[in-house]
Amino acid sequence: MRARRVVVIAVVACAALGGSSCGKKKSDDGDPAGSGSSSSSSDKPRRKHAKLGGKGSRGEFSPSVQGFKFANYGNEDRVENLTVVEMRRLFGDDVCAYIEDGECALTPAAEQWMEQANDGMDGGHCEGFAALSLLFRVGVLSPKRFGADRVHDLELEGNAKLQREIAYWMATQYASPMSEAEVSLTPSELVDRLAASFESGDDSWTLGMYFPDGSEGHATTPYAVVEHSDTEAWILHYDSNFPGEERKIVVDRKANKWTYFTSADPNEEGSVYEGDAKTKSLTITPTSARMKKLECPFCGDIDEDSDGEESEESETGRAKKKQGMRMITLDGGADLMITDESGKRIGHANGALVNEIPGAKVVVPRGAKKGLRAHEPVYYVPGGKKLRATIDGTVLKKQEQTDVALIAPGYTMGVYGIELEPGEKDQIEFSADWRRLTYTTQTAATPNLEIGISTAAADYEFDINASSESTGVRVDVALDAKAGTITVNAVAKDGSAEYEIEIRRLASDTRTQVFKHKGITARPKDRFVFHYKAWKGNSHKLHVDVDHDGDGTSDETEELDDED
Repeated sequence: MRARRVVVIAVVACAALGGSSCGKKKSDDGDPAGSGSSSSSSDKPRRKHAKLGGKGSRGEFSPSVQGFKFANYGNEDRVENLTVVEMRRLFGDDVCAYIEDGECALTPAAEQWMEQANDGMDGGHCEGFAALSLLFRVGVLSPKRFGADRVHDLELEGNAKLQREIAYWMATQYASPMSEAEVSLTPSELVDRLAASFESGDDSWTLGMYFPDGSEGHATTPYAVVEHSDTEAWILHYDSNFPGEERKIVVDRKANKWTYFTSADPNEEGSVYEGDAKTKSLTITPTSARMKKLECPFCGDIDEDSDGEESEESETGRAKKKQGMRMITLDGGADLMITDESGKRIGHANGALVNEIPGAKVVVPRGAKKGLRAHEPVYYVPGGKKLRATIDGTVLKKQEQTDVALIAPGYTMGVYGIELEPGEKDQIEFSADWRRLTYTTQTAATPNLEIGISTAAADYEFDINASSESTGVRVDVALDAKAGTITVNAVAKDGSAEYEIEIRRLASDTRTQVFKHKGITARPKDRFVFHYKAWKGNSHKLHVDVDHDGDGTSDETEELDDED
């Protein structure tokens, strides 16, 4: 289990729930299933607040009518998530490197952000379920657009349009203002806020719940509050793990505690979620925030002359941005520790989650499976300082593939396909901006190092695939956008290394062009300087300067063939 979350959780993924836990029925006494309540069925509810809020409200909500008939799911076969179409819906044409005949080619940062968001949905789509079912009920959207008159009659299989819509509303939580809209309250405060909102119709809400330590989150749709007694209230809600069932969260007002039974793993029987006034592990998020224009967290062009402030609009129409928050993700079962140049940390230290970096925040994904550390939190770290990321395989039981990505306004960096061994600790060094990426491992490896940038003239993606037969390799990639060069220094423990390079240029005048060359052998001090900006396009050679002794001057030049 993860340590208690350090910050208020706002950007979240959710658990893929189902299996045996989804087949539970209502209890025999007529109370909603999963209550965890000790109250007798003879205790009559005193009051029920059940009007959904927001403009266009159509009254009460029923899971057997307004809820989906299929259960929450992960990234199973034949399921689609975000595509370029949804990315443009989310953030507009700023996500496009260029648009040809109405078709958008995503910028490197947009492509990586979409991939990370989609990968995170492997843990489930509960936030998308909760939000979309509510939007149908309050009349913002119609289920007819997706194939049925009623929400409960919609089919998931073969319905790519609906699948992508669920993914779209899942992703709205990943950007401002949604990412800051989640409200943490004490259990009694939350009941009162929901009840008041249901009666006034001022807004509607999705609900988040977490274990006391901040792990294993889940999202549902609350639609009524029942004052069951003087000391006990029920929050009735639609839980996508239990299609068609009315479920309730029990709130003990006197103790200011809450309890709910559900499952965070389709292969397990289920778990009890609970919290109190100290944990504030029950949250609500207003629909009104979800409907506002979203701010793109990765859009912009790099600007070598910027001092860290936003500058004028570029020729492409995209606002030039510098610094900003850097989103760092790890895909795999390892732990991640990020340390800035002043020694302050964010990440996992001996199983505990720490955050010492001013302005940084931790977002714990909903849906980490019980007993497993399948997903690291998402880390947001301010720009302007160098970072060292340690990938710690101590918790691994076997070799596991690991990816680490950094996404920021105008650029992305990452190391992908790391075959991490149990106990192994690899390191990635990120420069304060987009200029440098270094990866070091103590074992034989064939990692992919990637840097992507957006500029006024064109966008570029650089992919370095290094390999070594010996144990241990260090690969350093440095970018000079003004000179139009990328420098690679790859060194293995046995004194040599081999790599291939792929460069993709995305621009409105030339569309997407790709250069690829394999079998570049480097001695310990060899530095290869690739002149990417001078490259004339597909099938043309690429000019390379080779510095054999590392003194910064070219000792020979080569013309590499385009093998793509």
